[in-house]
Amino acid sequence: MSVRESEAVVVSTNYSFIGYIDEELNGLINELKGFREEIQTVEKCKAHYFKAREYYKHIEFFVEHVSPIQAKYKINGALVPKFAEYEEGFVVDPCGFQKIEEQLFSGDELIISDLEKEVVQLIEVFQELKNGYATIQLGKHLYLEMLQLQLVRIASMNLNGYDATFTKTNLQEVDWNFTSMQQIVRCFKSEIGNNPEASKAFKSVLKSIQDAQKTLQKNSDFDSFNRLDFISVELEDVNRNLVHLHRALGLPWSEHKQALKLNSERLFSPETLNPQFFSIYYSDQSDLERQASLGKLLFYDPILSANNERACSSCHQPDKAFTDGLRTSQAFNRDGFLDRNAPSLINTLYQKAFFYDGKAYQLEQQIRDVVHNEKEMGSKLEEVVLKLRQSEEYSALFKAAFTTQKDAAISEYAISKAISEYEKSLIAMNSRFDRYLAGDKKSLNQREINGYNLFAGKALCGSCHFFPVFNGTVPPYFMDSEYEILGTPATNENKGLDPDKGRYLVTKVQKQMYAFKTPTVRNSELTAPYMHNGIYTDLKQVLQFYQKGGGEGFKYPVPNQTLPFDSLQLSDYEQENIILFLKTLTDTAGLKQAPFKLPRFESKPQWNSRTWGGVY
Repeated sequence: MSVRESEAVVVSTNYSFIGYIDEELNGLINELKGFREEIQTVEKCKAHYFKAREYYKHIEFFVEHVSPIQAKYKINGALVPKFAEYEEGFVVDPCGFQKIEEQLFSGDELIISDLEKEVVQLIEVFQELKNGYATIQLGKHLYLEMLQLQLVRIASMNLNGYDATFTKTNLQEVDWNFTSMQQIVRCFKSEIGNNPEASKAFKSVLKSIQDAQKTLQKNSDFDSFNRLDFISVELEDVNRNLVHLHRALGLPWSEHKQALKLNSERLFSPETLNPQFFSIYYSDQSDLERQASLGKLLFYDPILSANNERACSSCHQPDKAFTDGLRTSQAFNRDGFLDRNAPSLINTLYQKAFFYDGKAYQLEQQIRDVVHNEKEMGSKLEEVVLKLRQSEEYSALFKAAFTTQKDAAISEYAISKAISEYEKSLIAMNSRFDRYLAGDKKSLNQREINGYNLFAGKALCGSCHFFPVFNGTVPPYFMDSEYEILGTPATNENKGLDPDKGRYLVTKVQKQMYAFKTPTVRNSELTAPYMHNGIYTDLKQVLQFYQKGGGEGFKYPVPNQTLPFDSLQLSDYEQENIILFLKTLTDTAGLKQAPFKLPRFESKPQWNSRTWGGVY
């Protein structure tokens, strides 16, 4: 068992919480044992599968939080190989519930020995968890927080086809999630006493959960379900009432570092995301605003390059949503072009890996790699330090931004830190889509709403581009980034695989050959051309690529493709709706920059003619 370290220290134990988990585990294990005993009869196996699945969905909120490694790698991971970033070369092939579902419901030939192997492994995992949970002690406040995190999991994964891929029983499974939420909330009844505020919140939570279940029970079709309204109304209502109950009971909030501010009454809003969680400088008490202001100057100043002609903004231009509009960016000294397309930097903060191959794990590392790359900046940070120290203006700015620190004298760290703080400020989460989530129901029309429901449902886009950030950073903990093997062609003629090996170049793991990090689709209206190699000029071409089933769908071999090979069966009208939805994610307000005066160099007058934003 892998309990989150900061949560294993506890104030008190309440049997009703862990007792409920234990009872559900007993039922789950017994159901799986019955599955194994009747494994020769397919229909009985299916019945056991659904019952075991129900038991698991009752405790999913708990297992995912307390035992995340087992949940991801052994119990309920997606039907693609999983790669553990914490252990070099560690690969787990699809297993657990999703593998069993594929065996039972895909229509492929059923091999009983393989099915039995999966069932036996699940029994062993759940028995191990049951033994470990017998002595676990968790603070009561954590149960309420786990329920909030489950709401995020429902919105971003369960309603997006992340699991139940073949049965499409996602709505039923979310209903099962809510059944367990009611049970956990009822465990707090004894805590209420004569507290009228807590009593009111307690009743409100239960009612909002029941209302959500009624909505689910009125809808049985996964593809047509209006998940957008369900998220913005029912899920937000449940979250708000959980927060009220938490406060009314006087329970503490977890102090460990996490991506979501769970004491927020809105769960799906920019304010709920914790920017500093995504940075290695979480506890930095420096003047971050001054550092960001300094970083902005450095970002647009070609002084960082070896020839003083190329700036960060050369490839990340504010009027193009911080891309450059080229298929692949121009190389240093105009010597050809780079291998990959320049991604947008808007909301770049909300991820745990950078570059298409994920070779950098912090923005600061990403900045260093770009400056040192012979084809990008052609420079060295140590050389940039010596250059900047020759400017009285820059020296004063560094002293102001890094007061009382050694980096006030200008250091490699200070340069990277300042630029990263500026890039972290490039947040745009007030699109029409975001305003709809906030309650402005006039901000989207029906076709755009339908587009989102297709994106998250039938088209399965949302199972890789996770709501609400819409990149591959996996919610609700946002600890790792997903990589996908799509079979991206070398050209827009779709005749053969692009030779770029992607993530494999970093990990040397064969099953990550041609894998690339999932980018955000926010502001995708403005960031053409598309794909890591920039081969598609418009969103319709991108949709057609997915519609056909990626590289395998175009009949050229793609090792380990993670994209479904078959057609998505989307009509032209449905594809248009998805594109209309994507355009609702456009938001660059306040991020377009006007040219400004760059700092002067007293002893190097020839440097003072350099161009804001670079020459090329």
